[in-house]
Amino acid sequence: MKNHIRKFAISAVIWSLTIFMLFIFLPSEAFFANAGELQFIYGEFIWSAIMIFAVTSILISFIVTFLPDTIYRIVNSLIFGIGLCSYIQNMFLNKGLDLMGQNPDGYKAESGKALINIVIWLVMIGVVLVISLKTKKDGIYAALAAFLIAIQAVALVSLIINADEGCFEYPKSEYHLSGAQQLEVSSDENIIMFVVDCFSDLDLKNALSVNPDALVPFRDFTFYTNMDCCFLGTFPSMTHMLTNIPVNFETTVNGWTNEAWSSTKCGYFYSEMKKKGYECNLYTPDLSLLCAGNDYRQLLEGKWDNFNDAPLRRDADRKRILKTMVKMALYKMTPEYLKPNFYVDMSEYSDSVKVLNDPIMHENYDFKESLEANGLSKNGEHKKFIVQHLMGTHLFSNDEFGNYKEGAGYEETALGALYVVNEYLEELKRIGAYDNSVIIITADHGWAYGQQPVFFIKDKKEKNEDMPENSAPVSFRELLPTIAMKAGIDPSPIGETIYDYEPGQLRERTLYIREYREEYPDVPYYDGTKTGTANVYLGYTYTGDEDELLKYLFDYPSEIIPMVDSFF
Repeated sequence: MKNHIRKFAISAVIWSLTIFMLFIFLPSEAFFANAGELQFIYGEFIWSAIMIFAVTSILISFIVTFLPDTIYRIVNSLIFGIGLCSYIQNMFLNKGLDLMGQNPDGYKAESGKALINIVIWLVMIGVVLVISLKTKKDGIYAALAAFLIAIQAVALVSLIINADEGCFEYPKSEYHLSGAQQLEVSSDENIIMFVVDCFSDLDLKNALSVNPDALVPFRDFTFYTNMDCCFLGTFPSMTHMLTNIPVNFETTVNGWTNEAWSSTKCGYFYSEMKKKGYECNLYTPDLSLLCAGNDYRQLLEGKWDNFNDAPLRRDADRKRILKTMVKMALYKMTPEYLKPNFYVDMSEYSDSVKVLNDPIMHENYDFKESLEANGLSKNGEHKKFIVQHLMGTHLFSNDEFGNYKEGAGYEETALGALYVVNEYLEELKRIGAYDNSVIIITADHGWAYGQQPVFFIKDKKEKNEDMPENSAPVSFRELLPTIAMKAGIDPSPIGETIYDYEPGQLRERTLYIREYREEYPDVPYYDGTKTGTANVYLGYTYTGDEDELLKYLFDYPSEIIPMVDSFF
């Protein structure tokens, strides 16, 4: 009996190391580091996690206790080796790891790095196993496991003590963008811009290879085939698009976003829009992408009109939240070869919580379902400037008709995004608001080898038999001035418009892409809670079209600019 009690105690400590990391420490660490970007509080998953940790540790330890001594020793040595490697992986080997699912392609393990990583794991586990079989002193591993658990427990207590109140309870009042009027347009005049996230010219080309007629419904638009987005990523691109202030590389993320939204150009645009009778409504789900850690009300009030400060009612799927956080823990714990299996994309976080009052439809399929169920309506009180930010091809989660489909392909996701936008256009026609609307369809950025975003524009009353194409070398620096011009505002205080450039003209443009480079020092996350996953901007300067850009991309940057801090 004494031997069984001893074996149970040793097994319980050894197994608790891995199980504690998997269910409690790593999910908690990730939660507190990213709480500002998550839509749920700590209590939604931690109590279930603690219960699973306790039951699993006791049950497995009880079973292992009755194994023959040699097998018992091998099993415990292997699980201690895995726990030790997981601890080292998380603490020292996960440099620049994307935790919030920003990469549309998921996690890609570099073959060389992955090979070195797996060799480290195998050597460490092998050493642990050999020492155990040679010495037969399994209590040493129990002591080491207890020490590592204690280190993480102390860190966890520190995280909890220093966490903001918002980590533990939902706010009683929340200043947020409301989706209550997301399907409402003006019966007077509209400027409607679809920002279809991460939709590049390459995505369009691939979609058209499957369905060559996918652009037929958009024949009234002009397709600009040489659009530069200036900055890769929803941050900082969306802020740049809506303020026309390029990133200030010499200041912090919070400093630049405050500078952009407080700028004279930005103030001029939105105040003039109000003078012209426009109500400005922005439908995007995450204001940190626009303002980082700054006060949303201070920066955005008076510019965007669809704000509400009523508390949000939520429906949190606790099982899904726990599953997501444990999957993310496995992503952090496992070696490079296995990480792609546990990559958590951004929708897995956001879809775990549904906002019940005035939600903003952001997923392609959610937007489509709401559009089909409710249709568009008209309001005659104001002209409207509307920005509809959809998920686009950032996640592969819809079929070619915009319906939800898990594990969808690139082409059908792109076709589905176009289908959803076209349904909106058909609704505009049905209610008689199409002809009096200027409509822009674009993306905030491209990705990989399709860095240029799609860009289509239709003027009021514009009709075409076939879609015109324009190869002018334009960029998002001309976006806000173009919108101002369409609203009857003098664009010159903001900048040039897309109409100031001619097809085939040579123009020097620079695309900036965030990246992590080991030869440059790490930088903090913008709120100081962790290390950023990027530390430099790579600038690629070109004078022609994307074919020229692709010659330099990734390998031959024109400039490397160290970051002050990182948004991601």
